[in-house]
Amino acid sequence: MFDPFYAALFNDPFVSNSADYQPETGENIAGIRVIVSAPDVTTPVMGFDAVSATMIIEVRATDIAAPKRDDVFVIDGIAYVIKAAPKANSTRGVWRCEAVAQ
Repeated sequence: MFDPFYAALFNDPFVSNSADYQPETGENIAGIRVIVSAPDVTTPVMGFDAVSATMIIEVRATDIAAPKRDDVFVIDGIAYVIKAAPKANSTRGVWRCEAVAQ
């Protein structure tokens, strides 16, 4: 499904980055566009809030049909491993992948 909003957003060089996708099995996909964010996550632990950094990589479903845990994105020479099951957004147009630097 082509969505002009996603096309504009993911092709904007001020919003997105170029990445290579390396699935655990199968062929690598070079030059896809991703949006990277690093929000802090607050988790209650024994009555206190623990704050931890996260790395979220968003990728269009038209670029990667089904990303999986342990697949890798390489962005600016740094490898990021997907550490949890990716989640699709409400329109199923974008995958949201939680990742960690390898």
